[in-house]
Amino acid sequence: MFVRIIRVILLVAALCAPPIISLHAQAKSDTLEAVVVRATRAGAATATSRTTLDRATIERSYAGQDAPLALLGVTGVTAASDAGAFSGYSALRLRGIDQTRLAISVDGIPLNDPEDQVLYFSNVPDFMNSMQSVTVQRGAGVSAFGTAPFAGSLSFESLPLATTPRFAEAQLTAGSWGTQRVSLEGATGLSRGVAAYARLSGHETDGYRRHSGNRANSAFASAGWFGARDAIKVTGFAGRSRMQLAYYAPSEADLAIDPRANPMSELERDDFHQEMASLQWSHAIGAHATVMTTVYRNGAGGAYDLVVAPDLWNFNLDHRWIGLLSALTWSRPGLEVATGAHLSRYSRDHYLKIRPDLESRAYDNTGFKQEQSAFAKATLTRGALDWHGDLQLRRAAFRYRPTAGTGIGEPALDWVFVNPRLGVTWRARPSVTVHLSLGQVGREPTRSDLFAGADDVDAATATDLLPLTQVRPERLTDLELGVRLDRTSYRLSLNAFAMRFRDEIAPIGEIAMTGTPVRRNVDRSARVGVEVEGAWRPTVSLSFTANAMWMRARIAEYTDEASRLTYRDVPPLLSPSVLLNAQVTWRAWRGAELALSARSVGRTYLANDGNAAMVTPAFTLVDAGASFPVGLIVLRLQGQNLLGATAYTNGYTDGSTRYLFPVATRTLFATVVITF
Repeated sequence: MFVRIIRVILLVAALCAPPIISLHAQAKSDTLEAVVVRATRAGAATATSRTTLDRATIERSYAGQDAPLALLGVTGVTAASDAGAFSGYSALRLRGIDQTRLAISVDGIPLNDPEDQVLYFSNVPDFMNSMQSVTVQRGAGVSAFGTAPFAGSLSFESLPLATTPRFAEAQLTAGSWGTQRVSLEGATGLSRGVAAYARLSGHETDGYRRHSGNRANSAFASAGWFGARDAIKVTGFAGRSRMQLAYYAPSEADLAIDPRANPMSELERDDFHQEMASLQWSHAIGAHATVMTTVYRNGAGGAYDLVVAPDLWNFNLDHRWIGLLSALTWSRPGLEVATGAHLSRYSRDHYLKIRPDLESRAYDNTGFKQEQSAFAKATLTRGALDWHGDLQLRRAAFRYRPTAGTGIGEPALDWVFVNPRLGVTWRARPSVTVHLSLGQVGREPTRSDLFAGADDVDAATATDLLPLTQVRPERLTDLELGVRLDRTSYRLSLNAFAMRFRDEIAPIGEIAMTGTPVRRNVDRSARVGVEVEGAWRPTVSLSFTANAMWMRARIAEYTDEASRLTYRDVPPLLSPSVLLNAQVTWRAWRGAELALSARSVGRTYLANDGNAAMVTPAFTLVDAGASFPVGLIVLRLQGQNLLGATAYTNGYTDGSTRYLFPVATRTLFATVVITF
């Protein structure tokens, strides 16, 4: 196997001819390639709370783990994998809000599945390995293509072709829980206006929990031509993941016997793939404006087996998604304007087979989703003040085609949202800025919300689920106030937020048979808090970084449907009131680097009833990392949960029992990076 790997490495190295780049061409190409990212991502002057991780920061603790786990340590972020470590069905929460309400994009292209409004990161393994940066923006933020950034956004930027120099690299990872990874990547650099990049990856892991392993492969590729005023870029990625399922949590009693328990059978597993391809054209109009247009296609499909005694049910999903987006940016001294529009059409088939009969379908339904949206935003500079205005208009339409013969027609919904935002940034001093923003954002329910977690609606369930208007769209009013201090040796930012929801589609602490959380509308809810980020470099070789979030989250009134009990002024589930992250990094000698970090997460409730007995306990984890360059080789070592703390990042309850997802105990990874 490794002989074949070396052959591929040498081939990639041979293809990577030395680039010919002038400084002027590099700047111009970078401008054209990055226009869509600038049009949709919160920039330095924008009145938002955000954190950007550059490639060097990503690499410091990256060993191939799922993207949500690679973002642990970012302000306001909690993340969990049902397998307990490295890879699985992993997801993150921002300010305690689940990722179905985050706008996720790569190079401005939306990645949220239109039906479920989520990206299954397990379908795109080793995704972070091809990213130049990722910005985590908190709150209503700025307009983007696709679903509105309800609780925030994850904006990924792939490696820029025009400014990435020629390189070829291999990464080999091995570690705890049977984890192995191989990654090969290379870039040609810019030569005669043409550049390309490609990556191939494969990994496998047994998972921390019993039979929760994953066998996955992925690829990422991009190529482009960059002229004096035009750029054409093709980007695509593909992934396949074969996992043993672990999306049900063990009870406390089971965990006491076996901390790695998994109540799901070894027969319960899945096999899913996902592909995306895009073609982007950018054109500079004079010296002040740039227009960009992208057409994309996203597809995914596969099946998973679930024991429904005494049978083994085989659930199948297959979606097709095409879209067109365009952005225009224009800037003059004192004024920056960006406008954009997005059209998309999506359909996904849902059908069930019962093994061993894989020729017959117990049901076969399809969901259709269309979206049209447009935004316009501007920043006007007057003296020390930057005034920001942003307006998004968005229409989303959903139609359900049930299994033939069901007799319930084709129920459909149509939503229209107007999402305005206003903000101001005051440059009080050269090193001090103050920002204030107010925004309103609306978002429609997911298909799972509308169907109460079910995968099919038939005549028997239609009475409870129809009309589909029983779950209402949710609305957020978000106020953010922050100050940033940026000095040579240190920087500090403080942000206060007040998020007021109407008809929030909140999880209620139950898990549907298909593994999705069950959610219901709550009339009024709120999240109020403070975020702090700081960095200090007392010497060239030593640096300290830290961040914290304190939050008070409340649901004004919640009625439990099963017990018919009503609870008032209760905390929402899985929303910690305290998050703390700290790290010290020592750049020791000749490029060697050592890092020690700690993460503390406060307790979270498993239901919306305020029951202090049904919580995930608070925990603190200590991690460490080291990097040692030796010629063309870099050795990276990562240790996670080094003190072997008992921790649970997620869970649910049936009202009397806690079901908890454990974090892996002491975990070690070693990665060898070979550069050619």
